[in-house]
Amino acid sequence: MRHLLWISLFVTILNVSVTFAQDARAPDTRSAQAMLPRCMETLKPGVQDAAGERCMGILATLTFVSRVLPDKLDSWQPTGTTPDQMMQVIDSFTTANKEAAAEDFPLIALAAMHEKWPCQE
Repeated sequence: MRHLLWISLFVTILNVSVTFAQDARAPDTRSAQAMLPRCMETLKPGVQDAAGERCMGILATLTFVSRVLPDKLDSWQPTGTTPDQMMQVIDSFTTANKEAAAEDFPLIALAAMHEKWPCQE
């Protein structure tokens, strides 16, 4: 079961990456640098944005599967962690790791969450 969830996560991430890679002229919508402002904007009441909604979907997926990922990827968010708190963690991570801003958002979100909330075993 654990492996199935892990594989499903990466298939989803790869599908998103392939979709964006199909149009090289399209603006950058994969990197953490491009996604963070859209994600933050979507947290405001009444704002609807396709990229921001995709961001919220990525965060929901990562939260769901984060506890069953391998040790170097897993995380354990405290009960009641809000999307706003998750975005602050990701923003802090990219601020502290400038090179991370150019990387794919789901991977950076996963790394940030793992760093902030590693599983305690």
